[in-house]
Amino acid sequence: MINKDFIRPLILIVATVLLLGVIAALIPAKEDGKLKIKPFKWFGHLLDFNNSSLDSTALAAGELPESQVSALSPFTRKLNSNGSSRLRIAYFGDSIIEGDLITARLRHLMQSNYGGSGVGLVPITSIVAGFRQTIRHSFSRNWETISFMSSNREHPLGFGGYVYIPRNYYTIERAIETTIDTLAITDSTASDSLAQRPRAPRASSQRIYMDSDPWVEYSGSSVEGGASSFSRIRLFYSKASSSSYVHVSYDGAAPVRRSLNPGQTLQILDLSSNSPVKKIRLSFSAHDPIHLYGVSFDQPEGAYVDNISVRGFSGLYFSRIPEWNIRGFQQAMDYDLVILQYGENVSNPKITDYSFYHRGMNQTLAHLKAALPGVPILMISAHDRSIKRGTEYVTSPDIPYLVNTQAQIAEDNDAAFWNLLEAMGGLNSMRNWVHASPSLASKDFTHFNRAGANKIADMLFDILKEGQ
Repeated sequence: MINKDFIRPLILIVATVLLLGVIAALIPAKEDGKLKIKPFKWFGHLLDFNNSSLDSTALAAGELPESQVSALSPFTRKLNSNGSSRLRIAYFGDSIIEGDLITARLRHLMQSNYGGSGVGLVPITSIVAGFRQTIRHSFSRNWETISFMSSNREHPLGFGGYVYIPRNYYTIERAIETTIDTLAITDSTASDSLAQRPRAPRASSQRIYMDSDPWVEYSGSSVEGGASSFSRIRLFYSKASSSSYVHVSYDGAAPVRRSLNPGQTLQILDLSSNSPVKKIRLSFSAHDPIHLYGVSFDQPEGAYVDNISVRGFSGLYFSRIPEWNIRGFQQAMDYDLVILQYGENVSNPKITDYSFYHRGMNQTLAHLKAALPGVPILMISAHDRSIKRGTEYVTSPDIPYLVNTQAQIAEDNDAAFWNLLEAMGGLNSMRNWVHASPSLASKDFTHFNRAGANKIADMLFDILKEGQ
């Protein structure tokens, strides 16, 4: 039984607080040189949270910026030139493009119009290998995979934002604490207040040792944006020794030993067969810690779009990819355009000042421009992302601020800018994409499904062709 001597004072305190709240809300706002009274909106904030319209957010952030793609003119001219025989795009992004979303369709459109066969640069390992349809990709467990999202900063990353090291073990990580959702991981190198950044889960790790060499296998796929066979096959690596090697097997045949070139900088080994193959398997010594960056499947001519995705990455601090590595990839690939599609991993409903992101992305673009002189860069804005308020899904209040910041970043760096938020319908458009028939986005109100990704690729292809 609850003590009455406790309940009565508690009721009195609660009633007093409520009465003071009502009285304070009735006091009119006043501001002059000597006195400043702000309106008390205790109850109003509660109502706004459940019934908020994003009109006020849009006004507070200013009008949404227009797309500015004139910087694409060198690429557009080459795209529309009858004499062009080779085109290549490096398409960087986070989980929005992983599994070859957007890029598969864009690659298909490019190759249908300009020729070529192959999916371009493919990683050694991938957490979405089973989801990606444009190439069949499998690998052993005993690889050390390091990316922008890894705490290990000892090893320089490759152009794809990863480095893969053969090991005689694999690591199991067990999360101790999880405090973030699917798209709330910001770059761990950011120097800004941790209060503005979600915490990554802590984990404990355990090594499991193996007595077999690490391997990776790729097979062709005839789906849109893929290729049923491989013509030109190139392996990208560094830090090999004079005794380093790779065993190569084509279409299930007995493996052939190929020596690797020693060197601390980027090396390229052509693994092409005398005729196209449908499958290739590579195995490496578990005790030779060479640095592998990926395999490219292409032809000397035609159009290619490399899907370069890192889940959870913000796009900040590309300096972890050494300039020599970027230059080496450029010499081998000869990229005509770099696309950056980031933003959702810094999105936070409570943030209205993205100056920290502005500074970090300025560093990213400066690094890329120094390593890739003359190559145009296209920044694709954050798209609409919904959060639940009451019974409705509405645009996260920070999205207009973030998109405006991205437009300013592009302008500061003479890069092209495509406002994807505006292209998909503006504020509150994500819920329309989710509820479309057929649906164009998943029910997390953040990620596009394959149909939605294809629609974005169609719009992007038109922009690249028209340059406006």
